[in-house]
Amino acid sequence: MRRPRFDKKKIADFALSLLVLAGTLCLAWMGLTEKRTLPASASPGITLGDIPDDACVIIIDAGHGGFDGGAVGTETGAIEAELNLSIAKTLADELTKSGFYVIMTRSGDGALGDTKSEDMKARGEIIGLERADAVVSIHINKFRDRTVSGPMVFYMKGSEAGKSLADSIMFSLCEKLGRAPRYTNPEDLFVLRVPKAPSVLIECGFLSNAADEALLVTPEHRENIAKAAAEGIKNYFAQMKSGDPR
Repeated sequence: MRRPRFDKKKIADFALSLLVLAGTLCLAWMGLTEKRTLPASASPGITLGDIPDDACVIIIDAGHGGFDGGAVGTETGAIEAELNLSIAKTLADELTKSGFYVIMTRSGDGALGDTKSEDMKARGEIIGLERADAVVSIHINKFRDRTVSGPMVFYMKGSEAGKSLADSIMFSLCEKLGRAPRYTNPEDLFVLRVPKAPSVLIECGFLSNAADEALLVTPEHRENIAKAAAEGIKNYFAQMKSGDPR
């Protein structure tokens, strides 16, 4: 009879897995009221079963990617897709630090498909997840009138919850960026129409405006945008929890 052999590496891996599981259960028990640092779930193939039932889930969509670079900076040649991803990642970090669970449509430079239709189909499958509590799509604008500048926030036409979320984000953006208050805008766009949850599209500025472009290419300004958006999202859910949707 052969004696069983004990693989020390497998035993160590098993012990580590138990520690990770214990940590996850502790975090879930703590709830959203506690501050905690969790890695953003940045894979389209995320296993939603790992997210506690009472967790608040935000889907962040970094617009464009890969073959679809989006708008191009007039002065610097900056690519919208790259700037979108930078802002989206910082937004994900800010939200996870506050206890939200984040799913990102993309975490790398590539698109989600080989063609625009494939990319949008894959993106739609993610932003349309039933588990989402809100969907935030990050973009940067470009317009023929180069005097137009500043952030814009769109919500799905007819959605009161979407408008409340958009208003909260817009207020925080204007306050953080030193912009005069401005209205949010109802629209009927794919990334607003597909989600079942309240959804917004944030246009973080205009690459066609020289002043906006000069700011958008700096990491500091992109971080300010992400932090302001995160603050707006947190305020929206705080209002929902208090029963004051405004």
